[in-house]
Amino acid sequence: MNNIKIIAKNILLAAAVVFMPVSLVAQLPGSRPRLVQPKHKVVAQVKDINNTNTDGVSRIGVYLISTPNTSSRIDSVSLENGTKRFIASDIDGVDFKRYFQWEDNGEIYVEVDFPLQTKFSRDASVTFHTVYGDVKANIKNTTSKRGSKGK
Repeated sequence: MNNIKIIAKNILLAAAVVFMPVSLVAQLPGSRPRLVQPKHKVVAQVKDINNTNTDGVSRIGVYLISTPNTSSRIDSVSLENGTKRFIASDIDGVDFKRYFQWEDNGEIYVEVDFPLQTKFSRDASVTFHTVYGDVKANIKNTTSKRGSKGK
């Protein structure tokens, strides 16, 4: 029985000698491996469209939904309306090509400005080009508001 205790004690001592330097090196600044951001699912839902004659833009309000307290980046947004494609001129709520963090509820409301559209085709859509891929939202079943005073 004493031999088993001595052998177990020696194994534990050898393990401590082998693994202690490894754990100390792993704790040094700059020695940790880079963490790769996992892809998280992002859903976009168009809330409203506001055509503003004073600004000469179609402002599309969109809810972006994803995992709370994670980060993402939107590089650009495009609008496909019929056979034409338009690039967004401005976005409010987040900045283009900058990382942002999802709110605690996992939702962010953004307003995206495009050149003024007089009407939208049945298959019109908005595509968010993100660092993790494209996220598309269809515009159908959304009310279009026309205004002359902006928001």
